[in-house]
Formats: sequence, structure tokens, C-alpha cells
Amino acid sequence: MSEEEKNNSVEENETAENIEGKDGAVFVSEDMPESSESEAEAAVEVGSEETSESSSDVKGEESSSEEPDKQETPSEPETKPLPKHKKYQRKRKAGILPEKEYLPDFPFDFKTVLLFLFAISMIVFIWSIIFHPSMRIENITINGNYEFSDEEILDALNIHVGDHVLKPTLFNARALEESTPYIDDIDVRLDFPSAIVINVVERHRLAYIKVPDGYAVIDQEGMILDFSTFVDADVHPVLCGLDLDSVVIGQRTDITDSLKFRKMILVLGAVLDAERGSIRDDGYNFYDSVQEIRVVASGLIFLTVELPDGTELQVKLDGVENIDENMQWLLYAIRADAFEGLPAGSLDMTEEEKIYRAYSS
Repeated sequence: MSEEEKNNSVEENETAENIEGKDGAVFVSEDMPESSESEAEAAVEVGSEETSESSSDVKGEESSSEEPDKQETPSEPETKPLPKHKKYQRKRKAGILPEKEYLPDFPFDFKTVLLFLFAISMIVFIWSIIFHPSMRIENITINGNYEFSDEEILDALNIHVGDHVLKPTLFNARALEESTPYIDDIDVRLDFPSAIVINVVERHRLAYIKVPDGYAVIDQEGMILDFSTFVDADVHPVLCGLDLDSVVIGQRTDITDSLKFRKMILVLGAVLDAERGSIRDDGYNFYDSVQEIRVVASGLIFLTVELPDGTELQVKLDGVENIDENMQWLLYAIRADAFEGLPAGSLDMTEEEKIYRAYSS
């Protein structure tokens, strides 16, 4: 063999070694003949197909492994975005954003300034109310007082024209109620802007009760309103025959449970009703003319009345069944001068026919 042929065979062997690599990769030499180049390209295409198939298999396995995870994971609910001011507030609370400052160099915060301004405005408002001229009392009205005059009520409450309308009078009103049993309740209210209205609820004197030391003033509820130590005092009407050994002013007695007391109250009530219903006004006071009432054990009622001429008339009643009609008739007879000129005597009203009997001399 010649040297040229040896050299060609050596080059062909080197070329074949260069084409096949360790991993089955194919390398094409520049000096490779056309037939060998086409074979190399076919080998490269086969390798690429295998590589693409293997990569597609790997991707398929990855996608198949990921799909169950996606299906098992529940979808998160959609939340609406927060408004900007709420986002800023959350960020400020979390310390992400700094607090909003209106006046960075001012020594007090915004809330302190607002409280200070509010306090100043309240002081100015109260000051203007206290010293405003229209807040002075110009008119005082008192209602319901009979036992006490207007001047006595005002002095007890320490209220006068020209005082401030907000002058404290509650303690004075309570002190007046406690100082006298004649006043049951007293209410002082403001009639804006410069008037005061005082409403008084009094306990009215109904009668006197004879006690060992004198006479006790009592109202219809059994409250002891006053006491007189003068045994011979000119007091009327007097409720006689009631067992009352001692009394305490401002306290109620237990005589209101007595049948005698209830009958006497009904008689006095009928006397007042007859006087209120009478049209004639000649100056004669029927209630004040009643001197005493007595209820005896038999149930009869004896009423002593002073007539306009000064003489006394004793009236005998069988009970309180027709007490209203009897008192109306008696008042009519007195004002008609039916007993004028008659000697001292008594009037029997226990029957339908009224009988007058003179006392035997």
C-alpha cells in the first residue's frame, strides 16, 4: 500500500471516531463527505425526536402531578378593595405610614385644641346667661295659698322681684314644707324668660277636736295641723265625742277609722256643698256658723248652728242618708229668716216634717 492510501485510511478512522461521541451524539466534520453528512443529519433528527418525546413525557408527568393539587385547593373568595382612607388608617395603625399631622410644629394635638375651644365656648355661654338682663325675675305668680299670704310664701322661699331666675329655691321649698303641716306640697317653676310661678297645695283646716289640754286643728285626713292651749278659745266647728288623749303636730291620728269621725266629715262636707250651691250672697257663712257636731251612741247626730241674729239652733239628724238635702233645706230656711223672732230651741229633722221645739223656760 502506498503512503497516500495509508494517510486516507487514517483520516477516515479519525473522522468516524469524531462522529460518534460518548452519549451517542453525532458530530459532523468539515471534511466529511456528502453521504456521511446526510447520515449524520438523520441521526441528529432521530436524537432530537427522542429528546422531545422524553421532554414531553416529563412535562406530562409534571402536569398530571400538578392537576390534582389544583383541584384540591379551594378557590379563595373574592374581596372588595378597601377605600383609600381605610387603607391609610390601617397602614398608620400598623406603623407603615406616619400619623397625619395638621400643624407639625404646634405643641398640642388636634383633640386637645377642640376640647379647649369647647370649654371656652361653654364658659362664655354660661356667663352670658348669668349676667343677661332678661334673666332677672320681673313677675311672680302664686296659686293655691289660703292659710298663708303671698308675702309670707315669698319670704319663706326667699324669692323677690329682681332676683336671678336660676336662684336655687328647691331647698327653701322643702324647708317650708317641713316647717308647717299646713303645706302639703309646693312647686316653684320658671316661666321663661323672667317670670316665676309658685303652686301651693295646702292642707285645709276642717275642724277642732277637744283634747285635755285644749283644741287640736285637724284636716279631713286626720292630720294634726295646729294646737291651741286655750280651753275657752272661740274655735269652731268642734268635733265632740272623739277619744283623743294626746296629739302631735304634723302627725296623723287614728280617729279617721272611727265611724263617728266619718259621719262628722260627711255632715261638714254637706254644709260646704250647700253653701257653694247657694245663689244668694248675704254675708252669712254657713260653715263658720256651725259651732259643734256630736254623734251619740244611738247614731243620732246633733248639729249646733249660730243664726244670723246671734242665737244658737240645735239641729237633730237621724243619720247621713239624706244629709245633702237636709243641709240645703236648713240653709234656705236660715236665709229666709224662718227662725227669726223665735225663742231658743231645737229643730227635729229626723222625719219628713221638720218640727221646731222651744226650750222650756
